[in-house]
Amino acid sequence: MNRKPLLLEKWDFIVLLGESGGGKGTLVQNILRYWLPDLHTASMGDIFRKKSEEDPEIKDLTAQGILIPNEKSCKIFRAFALSNSPGLIDGYPRNRAQAIDLIRFAKENGWRVLVVDLTCRIDVIIERLLARKRQDDNLTIVYKRHTDHMNLHPSVMEEIRTRPDLFDIVTLDGNHDAEIVFTSFLLGVLRLVDMLYFYDMTTIATNFAVTEDETTVNPAINRWICGFLQSIQNKLNEQ
Repeated sequence: MNRKPLLLEKWDFIVLLGESGGGKGTLVQNILRYWLPDLHTASMGDIFRKKSEEDPEIKDLTAQGILIPNEKSCKIFRAFALSNSPGLIDGYPRNRAQAIDLIRFAKENGWRVLVVDLTCRIDVIIERLLARKRQDDNLTIVYKRHTDHMNLHPSVMEEIRTRPDLFDIVTLDGNHDAEIVFTSFLLGVLRLVDMLYFYDMTTIATNFAVTEDETTVNPAINRWICGFLQSIQNKLNEQ
């Protein structure tokens, strides 16, 4: 198992929750681009789509927008997480049973997990999904996935919130521009960073610069915060 130092001496893993089309994939891209370029990431949806090529049951369920059985989902998550810590997975847990399994998994392994809960309006989701033109993004399946998410997700968060000893939570509004969502994510991370690191900020140098092609200040803010977080991580890795 290839295990690297904890993220900011705190997290073994990140789970990213939200609907397809809500902006999870773009958030992951920004995490890799700005902050953690070597982070191991995976999407449960991509894993299932790949497995559907050789598994008729998964292919049929994926085509109908039906959730994959818990036993298979939990097994896939556990295998990825144990082989890629710290890492990130998009789209797990999706229901209460999977959330309980995640709690059990984190407790068994002595892990602390950062949970990112990304919410988004259905009209924004539909607009984004239609634009990407993927085969499984027809409106019938989109509405089914949305209904499933609205029915199942509250119980997921209810279980996770019962275990502050295992989880930290960042809640994001995914209706905004991707750079703004990423700024909100970074500010959420900063709120959870040990205050001792802020007392040492005078020893950390990170540049703040807006390029000519940028029309908002958010990319510069994101680079600046990530420079700070990377400096902390580098110091921790040297210890």
